[in-house]
Amino acid sequence: MITTILTIFFMVSMLTAPSDFDRSMSLELLIGKLNSENPSDHAIARQLLPLKPPMDVLPKIIPCLQSTNPDISGTARNILFDITNRLIKTEMENKQIFYNKLINYFEDTSLSDSARDVILKTLILMIDEQTDLSVLREYLLDPQWREKVRVAFVENGTRNSAQLLCDTLDQIDTEGKISILLGLYQMGEVPCTDKIYSLLNDNNLSIKSASAMVLSNTGVPIYAPRLLEICTSVNTIEPVYKELWDAYIRLAENVVLKGGNWDYAMEMYRSTLQFCKDSAILQSAITGLGRFGDASVLPTLIDILSDTDKRHLYRSVFHAITLLYPKEVEKQILQLCSKISTEQQVLLIPLLVQYDNNEEAKKLVIDLLNKPHTDVKRVFLNAFYEEPSLKYVDYVPLIMPSLDDSEKQKLGECLWRTVSTYKQVEENEKQFIGKAYLYLFKLCPPEEQEIVLEGIKKFPTLEAINVLLPELEKEDPKKLPFPLLFELWCAIPEEDKEQKEKIKNILIEQLANVSSIDVIISTLSNSKNLSLFSSLVGFVENWNLIGPFPWSIDNPFRESYGFPQAVVDLNSPLEFQQQKYSWKKNVKAEGWGYIGLISLCEQNASECSYLSAFAYTEIELPEETDAFVNIGSDDGFRLWVNQQEVAKKHVDRGMKVDDDKIQVHFNNGVNKILLQITQIKGGWNFCLRLTDLSGKPLPFNVKTF
Repeated sequence: MITTILTIFFMVSMLTAPSDFDRSMSLELLIGKLNSENPSDHAIARQLLPLKPPMDVLPKIIPCLQSTNPDISGTARNILFDITNRLIKTEMENKQIFYNKLINYFEDTSLSDSARDVILKTLILMIDEQTDLSVLREYLLDPQWREKVRVAFVENGTRNSAQLLCDTLDQIDTEGKISILLGLYQMGEVPCTDKIYSLLNDNNLSIKSASAMVLSNTGVPIYAPRLLEICTSVNTIEPVYKELWDAYIRLAENVVLKGGNWDYAMEMYRSTLQFCKDSAILQSAITGLGRFGDASVLPTLIDILSDTDKRHLYRSVFHAITLLYPKEVEKQILQLCSKISTEQQVLLIPLLVQYDNNEEAKKLVIDLLNKPHTDVKRVFLNAFYEEPSLKYVDYVPLIMPSLDDSEKQKLGECLWRTVSTYKQVEENEKQFIGKAYLYLFKLCPPEEQEIVLEGIKKFPTLEAINVLLPELEKEDPKKLPFPLLFELWCAIPEEDKEQKEKIKNILIEQLANVSSIDVIISTLSNSKNLSLFSSLVGFVENWNLIGPFPWSIDNPFRESYGFPQAVVDLNSPLEFQQQKYSWKKNVKAEGWGYIGLISLCEQNASECSYLSAFAYTEIELPEETDAFVNIGSDDGFRLWVNQQEVAKKHVDRGMKVDDDKIQVHFNNGVNKILLQITQIKGGWNFCLRLTDLSGKPLPFNVKTF
């Protein structure tokens, strides 16, 4: 028994976090676990040592940083980081003492360089704007430690660290200056821009270049003239030539991004185009004009196209033009297209597509897509992919037939990206989304077709009827999803009678063979065309109601309440037990074809129990026929057709479509249908639909009163 208890205790202990049961472990015991060869002991030490007093833990784990066992040294490093972060958050009064101790350990040359590296990284976590950095300054001047300390200060990112880097610029050699300037460039915010600006006068081009890069981050246009002067004075063969121009371009970009002088930034890009000889820098300047410019920069870009020496920049120019705000340059772009070659026009497709309300632009895009130019497909697909938009959808049929398999896959991705982009769809966008789903159906693998068909159902288009249906009719159209066909049928204009009747016949065939119409109803519950569904499937949608009458569950059909009548006078009240009841005329079916009766109750719906009501309607048929009356009722019912009782059922149930199927004979012309619906408690409603003996909806007209 004792053995069993101990075994259970041991198993529970293994499943419980160490901090849940052994926080009382001594510091020495935990240090012993840290120094063990067992990884599970290291985990316990990692979890519990940071909970001990930081000043006590620090001297114990420093030696572990030098362990030749990487698990021990790595765990010690993580513990040091943990206790430092905990100290910063919860024990600010001891922060300076802890920092001083770390400094002492960092200066201890008896420790390994790897251990001192970890201590340096820990020190950086503690530096804020008030920290004394005088000790670390000396190491920043030491070639052996300079790079490590510089990187640490950059990671710290405080103004205090940036100021220390600035202060050392006067005390360091050329190589060191370049390293420090690189660090200041990486930090972004620089507290000594005047000093760095003065370094632009240094004779060393690398220092000039590094200083220019730091100043480029400021976004201050006052530095631009001096930078331009330096850039234009440096020979193209110098290694820093491109770096200096890159700094100038970056400064122009930051002038825009940081709210500087926009006009000046545009002039900086123009100056680059005028004086720079490096192709990559010129491309950056052109892109900058397109990215940040407006219609005013278009002449500059067009001028490049007239310079045959800059032919290698044409593609960049056209890309920049497509980045401009489309409407601002619409007229100029169309004028430009009349003057350039087909090869160049192709590069403007991404911009021309945006002019979806301009017939001239549309015609130009169509003409380009119909030409066998090698770049057309690539430009179109890349632009469509980078900026998914419904504006591309109308052009898809022009390009689709010529695509290879990989291009078709990319087009499919473009269409998926597009339909998923539009979360809130405007009315004028629905037809384009429907077309996008239609083209996706042709491109997607079989396993994705069901999802695509759902999209087509949600956004049916006339094109889907004309294109999709013949495509699917290669198989058995009766197997097509009813909801999809229904939405397509609803989308067909009334004047297209042949097409509308064709799809309707398919729908009727499906209805005749469906096992449960409830399945179809559930898939159409959110359709905006639900009202058309009820008439399609044969629901009687117009009724005249009277009631509620008192009713006994013990004798459910004992009372006739004066029914059936040879002639029902809807304008005359019906009297029962000295109370008069009036007809509620022309009550329309709700949702997919059901009639709610709770509204007949004057009292609260919760008290609407043990009652009975009658529903009356007249239908007209073109010929005499046998048919089914399909009834769903909550609760029981009694049915008369042409004054003859044909069925009754006493039951306590919820309404289900077609719960009862009753064969009846209808006359040619007008037929009278009277239905009594009983109410026990809860919901109270019914539905009635008519089908022929094969299960197809019965064609009929309903009389209104």
